[in-house]
Amino acid sequence: MPSVFTSLILDVVDVERSLEFYSGLLQLPVRQIDQCDGHRLVYLKTGQTEILLIQQPPSDQVDQPDRSSGLVINFLVRSLPDLVSQLESRQVPILRGLEQDFYGDRSCLVADPDGYAVLLSEEGQVISPRVDLF
Repeated sequence: MPSVFTSLILDVVDVERSLEFYSGLLQLPVRQIDQCDGHRLVYLKTGQTEILLIQQPPSDQVDQPDRSSGLVINFLVRSLPDLVSQLESRQVPILRGLEQDFYGDRSCLVADPDGYAVLLSEEGQVISPRVDLF
């Protein structure tokens, strides 16, 4: 049987702050909130995949390296310009501003509260080149 990607586990400093980003701004539904041996856990659903936000107890937290490169988490969203405006108003770090390609697809790269790179994408329509008839 081939391997199946089922979940992404993100080590976060403050689960409430991360929950506001993923559930509040990106509107991912919360499946479960739990605690185990001082760890705070939040399970978020996104399609067939799950995201687990895990906050270690203070005694287990270690300084994390720069998380803005290497791993990029991509979400397909609607109304990307409106979402980008919300992110900017909440001072979410924009790593690469809103861009649109020839096919009308738009994207924006931001950093979540822990510095993980998050690519927000929106499918568009093909942009017709301008044709002057006269």
